[in-house]
Amino acid sequence: MRQNTSSPRASLPFQCFHTCTAPNLASKVAVLFVRGANHNRLKISIATFSENEDHTTPMHYTGSCSGIHRFEAPLTADKSQNLLTYYFKIALKDENDNIVDVVWYSSLGMSRETPLRQHCYAIELFNPHPQWAIDSIFYQIYPDKFASSRGYFTVDGNKVATDGPIKNKEFEFANIDDTHCGGDLDGVATMLPYIRSLGCDSIYLSPIFKASTVHKFDTEDYDMVDPHFGGNGALKRLRTVALGYEMKIILHGTFNHTGDSHPWFDRQERTGKGALRHKDSPYREMYTFTSEGEPYISDGKANYPKLDYSSYLTRHAIFEGENSIIKKWLRAPYGIDGWVIDDASQVGDDGKAKNNLERLSAMCQSARNSHLDCLMLGQFGSDPRYAICSEGNVDGTINYTGFISPIRAFFGGVNLHGDPTPYTGDDLRRACEEFSVGVSQQVKLCLVNQLDNCKISRFYDIIGADKYLYLAALACLFTWRGIPCVYQGDELGDVIDKYQVGPRSLIPFTAMKDRHVSVNSNDVQNVITELSQIRRNNPSFSKGSMLFVCAGGSYFGYIRLYENRFSIVFVNASKQQVKVEQGSMLFPLLAAIYMPDDCGNDDTQDSGEDLLIPLSGRNVRRVDHGEGLEGLYAMLARETIKVHCYGATRSSKEFEEKFLKELSNGKTITIPPRSTVIVSNQKKKA
Repeated sequence: MRQNTSSPRASLPFQCFHTCTAPNLASKVAVLFVRGANHNRLKISIATFSENEDHTTPMHYTGSCSGIHRFEAPLTADKSQNLLTYYFKIALKDENDNIVDVVWYSSLGMSRETPLRQHCYAIELFNPHPQWAIDSIFYQIYPDKFASSRGYFTVDGNKVATDGPIKNKEFEFANIDDTHCGGDLDGVATMLPYIRSLGCDSIYLSPIFKASTVHKFDTEDYDMVDPHFGGNGALKRLRTVALGYEMKIILHGTFNHTGDSHPWFDRQERTGKGALRHKDSPYREMYTFTSEGEPYISDGKANYPKLDYSSYLTRHAIFEGENSIIKKWLRAPYGIDGWVIDDASQVGDDGKAKNNLERLSAMCQSARNSHLDCLMLGQFGSDPRYAICSEGNVDGTINYTGFISPIRAFFGGVNLHGDPTPYTGDDLRRACEEFSVGVSQQVKLCLVNQLDNCKISRFYDIIGADKYLYLAALACLFTWRGIPCVYQGDELGDVIDKYQVGPRSLIPFTAMKDRHVSVNSNDVQNVITELSQIRRNNPSFSKGSMLFVCAGGSYFGYIRLYENRFSIVFVNASKQQVKVEQGSMLFPLLAAIYMPDDCGNDDTQDSGEDLLIPLSGRNVRRVDHGEGLEGLYAMLARETIKVHCYGATRSSKEFEEKFLKELSNGKTITIPPRSTVIVSNQKKKA
């Protein structure tokens, strides 16, 4: 949602802003704000798509304030239509009321061409996504290496007490990632008070079903929680404890493939009926084989044979049958609250991704039929928009494209593969804006954002163990659009560096249990707890739209808007302070917050006498500064606003007062080095 995007041939003399906060069922109204042109010279309409055709509705001028003009129109759609896509058409008129130029405005910005449908704004009129998830804060757990109910971990068959600091030499064996360390679900249950104290109210478990490996991505039995983790009874007990703390449970399902030891496949010939070695096996059709008899595999791994969803047996076992895997764990006595579908882009027919959308949608529908309020997420190795923009599909995804990858590149200078990637704030803005184009607001709110997970290197490592950058990045995590997810150990700060542990390595149980391994870890934990509270106190973070307002080499800034609540976030990753010219960067915020339905008629601003044809490239007036916004900035100054800073500069009364003075002055903003500044207005008293 860019504001003030220029024409490719000439500078446009005005700014537009539309906040795509989803309307509720009682109020389906689109609002467009325009600055820099006389409203009498504007003829604006909104085009919506229904039955694959566009329908145009005139927008009505409702008032002005400080040179900002407000237009609105109803959003209408067929009752059977859930996903509504739309764009704006803006016609410029001369003093004789003749149309002299036309531009279009969509989520990609302004253009001289009619927007493509995938570039339109999108909302869902009948929101199917669970509200609890949108309001949630996740904590992801890799069970084997999180906590043990015995109070100690077992490494390589030897019990290693964790009463004191663990020495690196104790972990000098081939591959700790592949070593069972003894974490279990009963251990997870003992840690729920700790997780809740951080502000997290949902736990997301990496695969827990019976498998031969530690990571459990090679499922051997979908009906059994791995005995290493305590079996099915442990999940029941965890569910009971979680309910007591009002916490949700999300499971990770590897439904694209099984492990090669699964009885359906049975590479080890344990049953004599496996699909690999028996062409007459009742399970043969559940997999796809080449003419040479080799199975199709996932991720290039021989022990990951792909399931074939053209088979009725596969569909019946995984999601169609009344006792199917997806349904079983959603129901009592387990009652989990959602699934993350592993390798969601690869789920399909004939050993490939054929009919992928159809199969994913059917999985999701089956889950929702069993548990109406469950959350269905996908994990995609590539651009997930084809799925998340498809009606009735997954609620959201693990947000690699729109957060994880760009935020790691910006702060750490490396991509997801660890390759050096010079990355600016403008690169991040562009990547995140382009990813969000055409995605409905509701789906954007269900995207799961992380700094770390069990498949990527530790964020603390890629930023060179810079505590201040770490705190600044955490502030981004909790203020970004979508669901923040803390991965186990993220809250330990320098403990991660101290013990040289990776994403799937042992996190010292003592550190998780006592929460005071170092001053740094205590500090990080306190920051996460505080950020959790900040997020919950302002609905703009969980429900609001998001718009970038500035970006440069080492910095970027964005605003979050929801009804009469807002937040502004400024990020600076450099070692020097950055001064940013405000200009009209806060035009969207000021317009959305301070221009109600009836805002009066201010004809004294922007007479438009010098408004000529932009295509000519001559005599075109630019509005790059904040002239005329003084009255709205004065309103901003009267707000009750709280300022928090995380990083090299920490929150203080002195810093808050200085920053607010700069902000309300409307001139420049000083962003301190290696810090994130969060500005939020407080709920107004009734």
